[in-house]
Amino acid sequence: MPGSQIWSVLLFVMLFSLGLSTLFGNIEGVVVPLKDLNVFPKNWPHEVLTGLTCAIAFIICLLFAQNSGLYWVTLFDNFAGSVPLLTIGLFEMIAVVYIYGIDRFNEDFEFMVGYKPSIFWQISWRFTSPLIVLVILVFYLVTQVQEALTYSVWDPNSEKFPSLASVPYPSWIYVIIFLLAGVPSMAVPVYALCRFVFVCCKNKN
Repeated sequence: MPGSQIWSVLLFVMLFSLGLSTLFGNIEGVVVPLKDLNVFPKNWPHEVLTGLTCAIAFIICLLFAQNSGLYWVTLFDNFAGSVPLLTIGLFEMIAVVYIYGIDRFNEDFEFMVGYKPSIFWQISWRFTSPLIVLVILVFYLVTQVQEALTYSVWDPNSEKFPSLASVPYPSWIYVIIFLLAGVPSMAVPVYALCRFVFVCCKNKN
């Protein structure tokens, strides 16, 4: 292919740019809430907070560069982005539609764009989307409970070598799985419960 070196350079520049654009959102998603919660002193520059966050993230990510890196990548890939995303998404839909109120949301939508959402979106937000996410979440949990937890490794002593061999996780890994999937999933309902108790106690007083 003519100019293959140029296309190769452009490809990796594109991948580098995509990585940077993704990191912008991820880093801001950490720094901004920490600033809003006044975790750091207010006189600290935003650049210092961003650099500190990147340094901490870099140190944590060194875990994936060790000999057990594939082990941890598989663990994060299987559990960090499945149950938490489904659970938080389900709670977000319930909060917007049934707690904040779909009618108020429609008024906000009309205020921003000039018209209310169609009946298709009304049905999707009220019934279809929460039901689909709930079904996916339930079936995923049932499937995970029924299956043995394994990960794939290169094992020279395995009969399947050079193919990947399935190795069961150790028993202590369930603690890590709970930290990866359970804690983020419980954040929304636990906060809602604490807020509900706080409001009830405040009204009684």
